[in-house]
Amino acid sequence: MYVVGSSATPVYLLDGPKPILFDAGLTAFTLQYEAGIKEILKTREPSYLFLTHSHFDHIGAASYFKKLWPELKIAGSEKCGEILAKPNAVKLMTDLNYEAARGIKEMCLGPVYESPFEPFELDVIVQPGQTMDISSGVSVSVINTPGHTWDFMAYYIPEQKILVASEAVATYESGGYLQPEFLVDFDAYLDSIQTIEKLDTDILCGGHHAVFTGADAAKHIRRSFNAANHYLSMAQKFLIQEKGDIDRAVAQIKAEEWDPRPWPKQPESAYLLNTWQRVNTISRRMNKPHE
Repeated sequence: MYVVGSSATPVYLLDGPKPILFDAGLTAFTLQYEAGIKEILKTREPSYLFLTHSHFDHIGAASYFKKLWPELKIAGSEKCGEILAKPNAVKLMTDLNYEAARGIKEMCLGPVYESPFEPFELDVIVQPGQTMDISSGVSVSVINTPGHTWDFMAYYIPEQKILVASEAVATYESGGYLQPEFLVDFDAYLDSIQTIEKLDTDILCGGHHAVFTGADAAKHIRRSFNAANHYLSMAQKFLIQEKGDIDRAVAQIKAEEWDPRPWPKQPESAYLLNTWQRVNTISRRMNKPHE
């Protein structure tokens, strides 16, 4: 199992008779991903690309990979495929990838692929609970893990106890801060964490910055659960303080958690977009009638 490209937005590569890619990172890092994959596989080609979800920083190089390796099968959930077919979603992915490329240039983080994000279609629709036998001794189990998005799937390779959880768990940020990643449903996110916590995981592949191994894998999953509840308390405090104004609560949270972090970190516009979604999710949860 390899981390390919920037650890901030990695592509994971499981080598074997039929090599497997997990996620496709940022468009700007396409050339770095290609170089890393070819360094490992030489003249061989990846057989599958499994997408955890449809966010711009996890699908950016997918269309390039498909052109480079036409036999590559791109797999994702049914909801992921539906999102990829929406013009407004494609425009947002294109705009966010463009902004990320601009930031990468400014920080001189290696060669930047100049072409814009290109839409693509899924070749394989994966189903929750499905196990795909890829080759002898290698299978991929599909785990429905909503909360960050509704189209989210985590992938587990039981033979090697590898879990590609991406943002089904908290992101390990600069200085060790854990960024909870629920965007669409807080309680579904906690349920997803508890689901993957039951797996026997020896290698935990996060969405950004870090891979956890051995005892640290289980520890990070549990800490993700605790970090989500801490974030819930913080957001509720600011929403009450700002009398339910989501924008002002977002500004308060940004000042507390994003502003002090050193670079490199998530681009500001993407952070604000995600934070607004997190706070809105909590606001809706607070205002939901209790039975």
